[in-house]
Amino acid sequence: MPLLLHPEAPAEPKLISPRWPAIAQAVRVMAACLVTYGIVQCFDMRQGAWAIFTVLIVMQGSAGATAGAAIDRLGATVAGAILGGAVVLVTPHTPLAMGASLVIVAGALTFGAVLKPRMRGAALTAAIVLLTRTPDFPVGVFVMDRIIEITLGGFVGVLASRFVLPVRSRSRMIEQFEKLLGTMADLLDKQATALENGEVLSMSDANIALRKSLMAVDATFVDARREKRLGLVRDDVSDAVPRTLWRLRNGISQMGGLLEIPFSEPVRDAVGIAAAQMLQSQARFARACAVAIADDSIISSDHEAEAAEAFETAFVKLQQSETARSMSFDAAGRVFGLAFTLRKMRQDFHELAARLHEGREA
Repeated sequence: MPLLLHPEAPAEPKLISPRWPAIAQAVRVMAACLVTYGIVQCFDMRQGAWAIFTVLIVMQGSAGATAGAAIDRLGATVAGAILGGAVVLVTPHTPLAMGASLVIVAGALTFGAVLKPRMRGAALTAAIVLLTRTPDFPVGVFVMDRIIEITLGGFVGVLASRFVLPVRSRSRMIEQFEKLLGTMADLLDKQATALENGEVLSMSDANIALRKSLMAVDATFVDARREKRLGLVRDDVSDAVPRTLWRLRNGISQMGGLLEIPFSEPVRDAVGIAAAQMLQSQARFARACAVAIADDSIISSDHEAEAAEAFETAFVKLQQSETARSMSFDAAGRVFGLAFTLRKMRQDFHELAARLHEGREA
């Protein structure tokens, strides 16, 4: 099995309440609202409510997610405010003309939001500009105030997420990586047992759950990279890590497909135990990677290599045996598929370990 080149620390008891994330988020939002309200009152902003609304809209569970929401809202606000202001300037101020303009602008911006979801707030902003501007309020000033106040709300929201009981997207991403690798390890152990004992194994539900977990990891990874680009964190994770995890998921899914029908007893006698031990070694490797990604430990694959070598020896003997010569075409294809999948997963696990090491040195 892969060894971690440092002594394992004893597990610490979890003293934090399960409700702590909700409490922390409530505190962050309250602090952001307080600061924003104070700034609005200090500078007597006429549309200051929109700064508060923005805080409530963009505040997410991590600094990276909040920054992403704030940037998206600002972009949509600028687009909607400029277009709405331009329409106000060229449209006669009659109910019929303003109503027609509202319908056209809302349709155009909604169409754009479907193509670019980041712009989904533009139609709302344009409608606000068209419907709430009073005649004594110059259009240009109204539009600029709207942009400034949305910017203020987003900026305060990001700062609150960064400094008030902060939660890093990277920390959440690492937790998801650990859980995902643990799930992969459990599935590999189940596959090893099924392969060795000639049992039928259905992986449909597990594959769906694994896919959903990977999609959640991808979303958190985007937020973590945004934190890095904005200078909110120093640590980084290689872009190749999520891609490698997807390849591993595909390998596990492919192995599950091979095990839906048990291999014949002669094949299990020839390579079943060696293949099962290789799957078990990869499960241990996955758990070692989960530990390494959390605490930057170094993974050694010396013992995993022994299982791979034992399988290759058994596979070569099978190829040269009477059992192989008497196999049907389909049966031989499944055996070679087993060998290919095991080798590919081993390669992907080594790639994952290399990418984790790469991120540690970045």
